[in-house]
Amino acid sequence: MTILRGRGKLSLICAAAAVCSAVYLSSMTPAVAEDFTDGWNAYQQGDFGKARAIWMPLAETGNAKAMFNIGVIYDEGRGIAPDRAKAIEWWNRAAEAGHAQAMHNLGLAYIEGSGVNQNYDRAYGWLERAAYHGLVRSQYSLGKMFEYGLGVEESQIRAALWIERAAIAGFDRAQYNMGKRYRDGNGVEKDLVMAAKWFLAAARQGYDKAQNHIGARFSKGEGVETDMVEALKWLTLAANQGNASAKKRAEKVADKMTAEQREESQRRAEAFVPERSNVY
Repeated sequence: MTILRGRGKLSLICAAAAVCSAVYLSSMTPAVAEDFTDGWNAYQQGDFGKARAIWMPLAETGNAKAMFNIGVIYDEGRGIAPDRAKAIEWWNRAAEAGHAQAMHNLGLAYIEGSGVNQNYDRAYGWLERAAYHGLVRSQYSLGKMFEYGLGVEESQIRAALWIERAAIAGFDRAQYNMGKRYRDGNGVEKDLVMAAKWFLAAARQGYDKAQNHIGARFSKGEGVETDMVEALKWLTLAANQGNASAKKRAEKVADKMTAEQREESQRRAEAFVPERSNVY
């Protein structure tokens, strides 16, 4: 799968946006697909001027994927001076042509007021369209808009509904968020078993905050059976990523364990391989 990434900086809601490019080639005619691939190959080789030259004619004739990627080139200043206004212009055209990632980027731009005037109504509109196109990060972002009451009436129930959709699809931050929601009964009925399930799902993907939380659950037997070896494993993994809270917890848990248990935790931590999901 080939990826271009937009530069969005949504501080409260979502990580940077991403788009699949070559995965869409099957929907193009063979000639257009070949041209698009030539542009991608040039981009991969750092020849951004050639990539733009190849994609621009496709974009001008209405190819949504090319329009989106031209927007990314302008946004990131790849081979040209960064121009957020031109990026927004191309993303608008791509979004109107049905490109979900362009819709998402516009939603983030309107939340941030980056390249456009801040407008939560327009942000919600674009994110909702992208969410119904199945874009997981847009589903998560909609949930966070309801969580914070950004341009919509605050509703933890609606927040949980959208965020859980993203969690089910495999988005680690959404899984972590649902772990906290089930732990606290925030927008859902309190359920410590479900909380542990979601923390563990995100932890397995390598998300340090979730690793810290599931480590705490194993150490207390909260929603899972008490397992100090597993507790220390997860806390160690989080601490190794710089999570200060996990580091403190790991020290306290290790003090209560035998040398053999600590060694087993270390072996498990060293053998850990994140189970990354391909969610954007």
